[in-house]
Amino acid sequence: MNSFLKGALFGVGIGLLVAPMRGEEMRTLLSQRLEELRGYLPENEQLSQYTQQVSGRVSQAATNLKGYAQQAASSVKGSASDLGDIAQNAMSSTKQAGQDIADAARKAAQATKVRPIAEENTTSATPDTGITR
Repeated sequence: MNSFLKGALFGVGIGLLVAPMRGEEMRTLLSQRLEELRGYLPENEQLSQYTQQVSGRVSQAATNLKGYAQQAASSVKGSASDLGDIAQNAMSSTKQAGQDIADAARKAAQATKVRPIAEENTTSATPDTGITR
């Protein structure tokens, strides 16, 4: 709305410049219109208040965003730490399971171990004669 008003006033000013009028009358009219326009503009104090309000809001928003970023970073760190712990536990469990399987395989191999052939020949009977040695 403010820019519409400025545009309308600018159009009136251009119209006055092109209108057939004496120079002195035109200058007087333009100075009056300029004073009216200055009345619509905020004073320096108002501008500084607006600037301070906007600056305060921007700094508050920046502080809030910084806090959110720190919370997100700590959450990500915590998740990464938890994932690292889970991975270590899984690795140690897998390692222990591998060792248990290897131990079980060794025990099974030792239980089913075949006696040496030399021992079998000394205690067994000869098939042809039936005499034992």
